[in-house]
Amino acid sequence: MRFRDVSRAGHELSRAEVEDLAGPVSLRALLAHRVHAEVAAHNRAPARLFTGLVQPLDAVRYSAGSQLPEARPLDADRCVRAVEEAAGAGVLRVRVDGGELLGDLDAVIDADAVTEVTVVLARPVVAAV
Repeated sequence: MRFRDVSRAGHELSRAEVEDLAGPVSLRALLAHRVHAEVAAHNRAPARLFTGLVQPLDAVRYSAGSQLPEARPLDADRCVRAVEEAAGAGVLRVRVDGGELLGDLDAVIDADAVTEVTVVLARPVVAAV
């Protein structure tokens, strides 16, 4: 499944791919799966550049990702909580295959039928990780 992260104005911020999801899944589980995969990939070989939905608090955002002050592992659970809080505050909404914007993380989609998920961000999702 492809992900596109875009600003509220529609400017593309980043892209991601998520695998290993099938059947009915909540948006909460879908986003958590994505964030866990991004953090796990980073933590296998920590670098100064992190490419993911969540921007670490002490990082500077660039088009290629978030530049950390030093290479270090990140905390996936804190990143997931930041995504959930952002959705609850209306900072993050989700569009599935060009449909309506969804803000309810408990909404369920059929992962087998979805081609693209667009995450619409009013501002970056930032976490102290």
